Amino acid sequence: MPDIQPFEEQSAEHLRLVIETGHVGIWELDLQSGRAIRNRAHDLIFGYSEPLPEWTYDGFLDHVVDDDRSRVDKLQKAAIAGRQEWNFECQIETATGQRRWISGAGRPLVDAKGAITKLIGQVIDITDTKENEARLQLITNELNHRVRNMLAMIKAMISLSAPRTKSVEAFARSLEGRVGALARSHQLLATGDFAEMSASSIFRTELAAFTGLENRIDIWLTDDPVLKNAVGQGLSLIFHELLTNAMKYGALSNETGAVKVQIAAVPDGTEITWTERAGPPVARQNETGFGSTLINQAMASYGTVSMDYASNGIECRIFIERSGQLCPTD
Repeated sequence: MPDIQPFEEQSAEHLRLVIETGHVGIWELDLQSGRAIRNRAHDLIFGYSEPLPEWTYDGFLDHVVDDDRSRVDKLQKAAIAGRQEWNFECQIETATGQRRWISGAGRPLVDAKGAITKLIGQVIDITDTKENEARLQLITNELNHRVRNMLAMIKAMISLSAPRTKSVEAFARSLEGRVGALARSHQLLATGDFAEMSASSIFRTELAAFTGLENRIDIWLTDDPVLKNAVGQGLSLIFHELLTNAMKYGALSNETGAVKVQIAAVPDGTEITWTERAGPPVARQNETGFGSTLINQAMASYGTVSMDYASNGIECRIFIERSGQLCPTD
């Protein structure tokens, strides 16, 4: 008859499995010395590939970003004073210089005399969850933004198409194509189905919603990465804003302007450069407006976006880290 582990031993194995597969950092803090013991996953969360010889509460607070440090410390002191659980979410800066989100919880332990001597608890990395929440809100705002503008855009399409067509049938075909392209672009964003899409494919999908601009936009490729879904969504939003703004105010708002889009490999990732020339004189735009906020936030932690409002034409540089690209093994 096979040996059967006692239930207590099985439970311990289950707990160990949950902690290891869930990348849960566990810790025990001695309140008198301020020193803590913890598992390997704990130090990995804070950016240390090898466990530190010593970990202290002050060392933990040093990792918490300035805006969150006082709040987290006050919550800990209140938990000890009230003999209650310590729960918090905050941003940290890891040993490698990354900004990450963590969720932590602790519970006071008392000695035989009823005095609180220790806190025990756990910490997990919730960066992906926080970024997904922010991205969802960004996409929701963008969808609302598009819905408000859609009727105006369709009206503009009608106004542009009508004088250039010689029959009702030709006008209907032209309008149907343009509205269809706009709908496809909108649906692409709504479903988030960017799997196996390259940077140039995402741009061409957005460009298709603006029929008639193909001859005024040059695309130069020396790299064309396939992007993760979240990065593709962000890039689509950026391209849409750049195209819309260029048509309203920039190089595509007159008859002579042009845009050059370069997608090139750079160290640690890919850089996409949007350059406008021969358009109207450029005035610096409101960086607190929705369009500017969208462009600045769309890459989340996968890259950066910079805008240069040069007098001879806007230039936008989009850097996408390799972590935002699909590898052959993905």
